[in-house]
Amino acid sequence: MDKKLLIVEDDQILNDMYATKFQKYGYEVKSWYDGVEGLSIISSFDPDVVLLDLMMPSMNGFETLEAIKSQTSSKCKIIIFTNVVDRDKIDKAIRMWADDYLIKADTTPNDALNKVESYLEELKEDKTIYVNPGLNKFKVKNPDGWEDIEVEINIKL
Repeated sequence: MDKKLLIVEDDQILNDMYATKFQKYGYEVKSWYDGVEGLSIISSFDPDVVLLDLMMPSMNGFETLEAIKSQTSSKCKIIIFTNVVDRDKIDKAIRMWADDYLIKADTTPNDALNKVESYLEELKEDKTIYVNPGLNKFKVKNPDGWEDIEVEINIKL
């Protein structure tokens, strides 16, 4: 499984430090410095996980989170990466479908790596199959050793 991480963080030093850490561990990393840029690449890059700052210029993290969830088909995990410790704002991000959050001041690059790795483990275990409109073909392994099954599903909206 390729490991892809999108970092959307306006602090260039933090952005570079975390990008370097994840690249060292085999991740393909894209880094952007505001929500507009991050949103523009999410569909083509298709990251597994997004580290998303809340306080950014142009488009803040809440706006970016809402846009990712409502305007893209991305199934990536989104971890809010912020120094905002206001419980109401953290709760708001979770209600808006963020998967988790990390407080920057309390987080080392190793902590962030461990958190992202735990989400990748969940993704590997997830057996959910996402389909697109149109003809979808699947080959299903038969667990009893019988012949594999081919399935075609035509999804119309």
